[in-house]
Amino acid sequence: MSTICGFIAASLDSYIADRNGGIGWLTPFDDVDYDYAGFIAGIGTVVMGRGTFDAVAGFEGGWPYAGKRGIVVTSTPLPDAPPGVEAWHAGVPALIAHLRAQDGGNAWVVGGGGLQAAFIAADALDRLDLFVIPVLLGSGVPLFPPEATPSRRLALEGTESYANGMVRLRYALS
Repeated sequence: MSTICGFIAASLDSYIADRNGGIGWLTPFDDVDYDYAGFIAGIGTVVMGRGTFDAVAGFEGGWPYAGKRGIVVTSTPLPDAPPGVEAWHAGVPALIAHLRAQDGGNAWVVGGGGLQAAFIAADALDRLDLFVIPVLLGSGVPLFPPEATPSRRLALEGTESYANGMVRLRYALS
């Protein structure tokens, strides 16, 4: 059975992207070793919504999840999707059952607070690694959309602080 996890960065005021949907504000923190390589090595499937897919597909350097299975939750086709990436049209509950039944690594719900909120509401996100970035954006794309995430208590499993002011919070949800 796969573990379903979140691994996401947010500004101190809880935005995952700026008001234009950009993530360039994260660039000054690229030099930090926050064990992304160790995390992604255990991931077999990346799951994302259509907005996150479109943003990631536009990154310079090509598809960053080569070699991983990709599932995009969308109601529209994915023309020119990278190899191993498929559209998912059957809804989040069916996707959760599908992910739980697979072998071959954990599943990562990449970006998109709305999709992560849907997994949380379905009691299906097992772990959340939240990186709090010492930046105030003032507005933008919220970590979790208001009213989308049910009230929920999380169990803090660990913290890490970095010299640049970034903090990693590790939570268990189930």
